[in-house]
Amino acid sequence: MEGRLRRLTVYRIFLLILLAVVVYFLVDGFELLFETPGSGFRLHDLKGDGWIGYRLGYAGAVMLVVAQAYLFRPGLLTKLTWLETHCYLTTAGGILILVHSGFPFSFGYWNPFERIYPWLGLYGLVGVQGLAAWLVIVLIASGIFGRYIYGRVRWARAFKRWHSVHSIFSGFLYVTGIIHLLLAVSLRYVAAA
Repeated sequence: MEGRLRRLTVYRIFLLILLAVVVYFLVDGFELLFETPGSGFRLHDLKGDGWIGYRLGYAGAVMLVVAQAYLFRPGLLTKLTWLETHCYLTTAGGILILVHSGFPFSFGYWNPFERIYPWLGLYGLVGVQGLAAWLVIVLIASGIFGRYIYGRVRWARAFKRWHSVHSIFSGFLYVTGIIHLLLAVSLRYVAAA
């Protein structure tokens, strides 16, 4: 029990650090929300570098960060209410992020590893955004499955395994999201797509 509690504490500290970094980038990019849009509407405006797309990605990222409050379960709500809130926020935030990435109209990441060139340094990681988009798809599907098996007695073992895998993929999503935020918000590098 003591080892499990220690792992949980380390996990929560790691998650808090990741969330703090994401919040930093969200604050750093906040002023871009108030840029005036170009004239007219084009479908391309839904993508990340468009005036609507940036706002969709921003709102989706905020929803994903707020949804992580479920992991700390403050005593304000019941565990089931926190889980439902987590599910709704992550699904809605994930959909906004997918539209931000161009899905399905101009989604250029069918091969998520195509534009990742680590030997080029930080700018070689621009393709990580495609991997992040696929992780969002995987995590939405995984979350729906996890919500289905949650609380079912026959699936208790499967839920524990699922939760471990889901948590690892979530960590990967936050790391790839941080890299994308670093390139797009702080360095003002418009990623190729």
